[in-house]
Amino acid sequence: MQTLRKIFKTSVITFLALFTAFMIYANWEKPPLSDQLNLKPIALSVYNLDRAITVNDSIEIANILSIQKGITAATVNRLGQTISITYHPDEIAETDLMKTVSLGNLKAKKIDFTAFKGPQCPVPSSYIDFILNAKKTLCFR
Repeated sequence: MQTLRKIFKTSVITFLALFTAFMIYANWEKPPLSDQLNLKPIALSVYNLDRAITVNDSIEIANILSIQKGITAATVNRLGQTISITYHPDEIAETDLMKTVSLGNLKAKKIDFTAFKGPQCPVPSSYIDFILNAKKTLCFR
């Protein structure tokens, strides 16, 4: 019984020490501006165009994208034949973006960044998201 009590006491002290260390870590630095202002998350979509476009085409695409609800920024790169769009996913769907970008006989194909082979993080993103969400929850600044 004495050994069990000692193990329990040691476990509780270890847990409290780790929790206190994580609380200090969560409050060590100021939270990012997006958390301070409680900004909505944004998403990025990049599209490759099937052909070169003219200056007038790029101006027309930029004007159409600028009046769309939910789009926060759009960049038309004529030389690279790409269009980059940042948007609020809860206000506009990615299929609507594709329809907007594909004007007339212009065809756009979304770039899939997950298909690129390069250095990969060995830690799953769900673990990183869990730690960041816990840090945000325990931050009292």
